This record gives sequence, C-alpha cells and structure tokens, in this order.
Amino acid sequence: MKHFDFHTHAFTDSLAPRAIGSIASVSGDVRPHTDGTVGDLLRAMKEGDVNASVIASIATKPTQFDAILSWSKQIKSEHIFPFASIHPMDQDPVGKVQKILDAGLLGLKLHPFYQNLPVDEKSWYPIYDAWQETGLPLLFHSGSDVAFMGQDFADPHRFKSIRKSFPKLVMVIAHMGGWLKCEEFFNELCGCDVMIDTSCSARFCPIELGQKIVSKHGADNILFATDCPWGVQREHIEFVKKICPDERGQEKIFYRNAERILGIKVTDKLPE
Repeated sequence: MKHFDFHTHAFTDSLAPRAIGSIASVSGDVRPHTDGTVGDLLRAMKEGDVNASVIASIATKPTQFDAILSWSKQIKSEHIFPFASIHPMDQDPVGKVQKILDAGLLGLKLHPFYQNLPVDEKSWYPIYDAWQETGLPLLFHSGSDVAFMGQDFADPHRFKSIRKSFPKLVMVIAHMGGWLKCEEFFNELCGCDVMIDTSCSARFCPIELGQKIVSKHGADNILFATDCPWGVQREHIEFVKKICPDERGQEKIFYRNAERILGIKVTDKLPE
C-alpha cells in the first residue's frame, strides 16, 4: 500500500531549530518527532513507510510570500509537494496565485491563528475567490491550536459560509475536521462537500468517533495526513486502519484521493 501524507511541516535548515523550539515550548505533550528540516522529514518518511508528503508552509506576514515560494521551488520533488501560503493582508492575491501556478506548486495552506484572522472573515475572500479558479486544494487548519487555546478562529462551523460563498473551492479541512473539535465537525459539516485530513488525530480523535465520521463523510473525502513532526507516520497509518477497516476505503484515504485532487501519481518508496 502506498501512503501519501497530505499535511506535514518543515523549514529551511537555518530556521528549523528556532521554529521547532518555539512551537515545542507551547505544545505541551505534543512533541516533535523530527528536527524540522526536509532531510529529517525524508528520514521519518522512510521509517514510517510514506512515499510522498505535502509540506505546508504558513506566511505569517505578507512579505514572507516570496521567500516561501522560492524555497518551495527548491525542495519540490516526486516525494515532496510544497504548498504555498498567502497572507490575508496581501495586496495582490490574484498575482500571488499566478506566481504559485507558474512555480508548479499544487496547493495552498492557510492558518487563521498564525495569520491572525478568523477563517470566515471577508478579508480572506479575494484569496478564496482567486484560488477556487485553479481547481487545486486549499488546506485549512481547523479546530483548536496548542499555541492559541481558547480562540475560535477555525472552529468547524466557520467553514459553512466559505463553502456557500465559494462553491468551486476545493476545501481540505485538517485534523479530522477540527483539532479537539472533531465532534463539532461531525455535527456541523460531516457529509458536506469538503474534504478532511487525518493530521495529528491519532492521539486526539477517539476511534469510535473516527469510524462515525468515515461512515457519514465517506472514504472518498478523507486524506491520510500526520502533521509531522507533531504526528508520527506509523501511528496515523494504524489510526486510518482502525477508523476505516475496509481495504478499498483505506486505499482511497492513503493515496488515491490525493492523486485525484492533485492530478498526480504517487511514486514508489523513497530510495534507500
């Protein structure tokens, strides 16, 4: 079985120690399993039987777009699929979308906490409008966040107005629909026309609830993901097997759905 991890994080070699240290200082029991570099992510992928991964970057201010795009172009390969990021205060979202397409990147990642704006605020709308025309996935953080506990910028119900206003937008809502908010996702959005990923859910989404989500939402709409370095590949592979015992459904979740929405073919395993 191939495995395509739809949600990981990595940083430049120079930034990784500071970035991982900063997040780890507020992450409590959620500890990193790599050093935050692309090289160590590839090591973890080999150990975890993962063929390819998305690296999801986050622009915490508009001026970071170009640096993220440049680095993404350097690291992309048949095993690494970087997603770009646009800040909601960017003055030229249409131009930025075109730059992303010209660079050959296949997705966009937004994080309302680190970008300091609730996900359904209208300042995001020019980005959503421009991105829906690409037909490529937009990966949203959803639910709580260890560094911003108590804030509701990405609660599952906030995605309803986005779905209604941007019907062509390929929405991927992370963390089984909402980190620590999976029950709210089940009640509010499960069965709607959105995709979800399994990132960082092996330890926080109860198996019985995960099974209910798979049954109602359908294996066609779920993507295997770990949130590495905050999630472990093999733990999430076992999590998917428990919430979706059907082997055909597992195949869709593990890699077929990613192939479909990205328009790719997942390669064989990483070379030894």
